Amino acid sequence: MKKISLTLLLIFSFSFADITTSFPQLSGRVVDTANLLTQSQKETLTTVLKKQEEKTSNQIVVVTLNSLDGYEIAEYSYQLGRYWGIGQKDKDNGILLVISLNDRKLRIEVGYGLEGALTDKISYEIIEYTLKPKFRQNQYYEGIYKAVNKIILAIKGEYIQDKEVNNNSSSSELLPILFFMIIFVSMIFTNISKKLRYKMLYKTSQSSLFSSFSAFFTYAFSTEFTSYSLEIALLTFVAIFIITFLNMKKVDFDKIRRNSKNISSTYGSGYNGGFGGGGFSSSGGRFSGGGGSFGGGGASGNW
Repeated sequence: MKKISLTLLLIFSFSFADITTSFPQLSGRVVDTANLLTQSQKETLTTVLKKQEEKTSNQIVVVTLNSLDGYEIAEYSYQLGRYWGIGQKDKDNGILLVISLNDRKLRIEVGYGLEGALTDKISYEIIEYTLKPKFRQNQYYEGIYKAVNKIILAIKGEYIQDKEVNNNSSSSELLPILFFMIIFVSMIFTNISKKLRYKMLYKTSQSSLFSSFSAFFTYAFSTEFTSYSLEIALLTFVAIFIITFLNMKKVDFDKIRRNSKNISSTYGSGYNGGFGGGGFSSSGGRFSGGGGSFGGGGASGNW
């Protein structure tokens, strides 16, 4: 057991040592190794970040990289924050804004102590609606400056969603409800069409049923990976509806009724039990970190 533990420790140590070789030197509150910013822009950002630290002790560092050297940005940022010790040791109030130019990836890494104020949701919104639009226009400084100010507002509890964010949030909340309503209505009309033997209604309701299920699961899955989940879900709905409708050329209601009876009799004869219990279960001239720690909170994105 000791040998296994030692082996795992050595593997972890080597992995950590490897990743640290790609870390830049902590030269200030703005570490611009990708040269995205002018000297004047770096000085402006540094002044904003320094004032924030002097008022609150929260440490925010902006890091630009040419490449992540093959590492995932979430792992890289997490290890970088711990390695530099951004934030105060007793407060864990550090934040990293990491930008990898060649990988076109972004990350807001949040220390333990600020995860309640700068939530994953807010971090995601800052990346999606502040950083990405500016970066896609190569307006790096404008995006970073606006993002830094929104991060500061979030820490102070004064973060306000943009109108675009509010509109997207409303759509995101309504879409699953809409799909469930379509599923429910489709099931009703499927039964009606079978009784009335109305083929067009049956084809439409069945196509709506399958496409709604597909679109809902597509939406739920894609929200983890892209900001275009709403558009992808709607396209999925339309595509599945058309494919299902066109492939359902013949509707044999007698066969459908026989199949339904067979299924009912199978379940009816096979189940004799009952329900049981249970249920659903820095100060000074040279900038340095203050020994803060990170737990993986934050959000990532690419542009």
